[in-house]
Amino acid sequence: MKITLEDIENDPTFKRFLKKKPGLHPDTITNYLYTLKSFCNLTDKSPTEIHDTHREQLRNRLPEFDMWLTDALDDFVTDMIENKYTYDGIRGRVGRIKSFLHAFKLRPTPEIEISKKRILEDVKYFLNVEDIRKAIKHSLPVYQTIFITQAQTGLSISDVLLLDVGDFVGAVSKKDEELTTKQAIYRAKTDNNLIGCFDLRRKKTTAEFYTFAGPEVLRSMADLINSRDEEYLKPDYPIFIKLTAHLPKNLRDNPTPENLRITPNVAKNYVHRMHKMKNIFPQIMVDAKPRNYFRTHKLRKWFSNQLRFKAGFNAEDTKYLMGQTTGDVLERYLDSNNYNALKGNYRKALPYLAINEEVVMDENLEAIEKLGLENEKLKEQYLKDSKAKDDVIKNLEAKNDEDMAKMKKKMESMNKILINVVEKQLNNERKR
Repeated sequence: MKITLEDIENDPTFKRFLKKKPGLHPDTITNYLYTLKSFCNLTDKSPTEIHDTHREQLRNRLPEFDMWLTDALDDFVTDMIENKYTYDGIRGRVGRIKSFLHAFKLRPTPEIEISKKRILEDVKYFLNVEDIRKAIKHSLPVYQTIFITQAQTGLSISDVLLLDVGDFVGAVSKKDEELTTKQAIYRAKTDNNLIGCFDLRRKKTTAEFYTFAGPEVLRSMADLINSRDEEYLKPDYPIFIKLTAHLPKNLRDNPTPENLRITPNVAKNYVHRMHKMKNIFPQIMVDAKPRNYFRTHKLRKWFSNQLRFKAGFNAEDTKYLMGQTTGDVLERYLDSNNYNALKGNYRKALPYLAINEEVVMDENLEAIEKLGLENEKLKEQYLKDSKAKDDVIKNLEAKNDEDMAKMKKKMESMNKILINVVEKQLNNERKR
């Protein structure tokens, strides 16, 4: 039988799976759909049948080597190897099938061995700053900014392309500040000591994940965004957009933000053309196979190497900024003081991450920011205390006024009584 994406979407167990996984990114859901479609067609089972089969075998306490799922996943891996999927691609697809079953608490699922015959690339092929400058020199403005962003933030190509105009505005804004896009562009172009922070939690994961960006990145983004028509400056529009001329004819007149967003494959194809068509970079041999010398992933490695071996960052902090670490290192940065310390270290590392500009940063800005925050808190406390003091004084004055009024009333009453007594005595005297 031939199972389609529509069949998967309408499968009742897949619908239950989505309810158990609220907040999945649309791209993640698409990956699940395509993975399940391939697996279902290979095994001739629907998602519901896969679920029910594994549940029944778990109930019957079948050993792992006798499980239907063990053979099915082995066949799935073999099929992907024959179709030249990468190791990471195979591992990701197997992980999605298991994650689908784990959502229903159908554990354990069998461990599947995936052959990892990969020879690491020789260190002599690692990028240097001259390679990055060369790529920028021969690229369109949008890719110039992509390369600079990757090199100075350590973000993967997928994460960089998820950034929207609203993320740029948020990165250059101060706490509780609401800048317009134009104001954010002006600040990024004029503030030479600006360190932005990109928060990728709502885009990529629910775990804590943010990274910093220096003035060179923010200025490049500002120039790119500022070069566009007003209609593409809305917060939900991607920072990195395709040329509208490259869109299908039916989308050119009414493009949506997602239609305009550059995809990782489009970016990788652009880099590939720099080797195969433009001859800007050579191809190299790795594991007896030709590979492109300049690749977007190698910009991420360059960032890591510069932080570790030039700027003296420890491995945990480097991984954290690249979104690779959770756990103990995550807990350290939930405190704002540690966040400021990491930001201060990144500021000191910026001269080693510079691409086209010499970076001279004020190293004490994080301390100044911290003092500023403390002063704000003291000011707020002072105002609260002053208000409380004023309220006490007002209450005392009001009570005093009330007491005086009562006293005055009492005195008037006593005066009336006294007058009556005196008049009475005078009257008695006259009668005598």
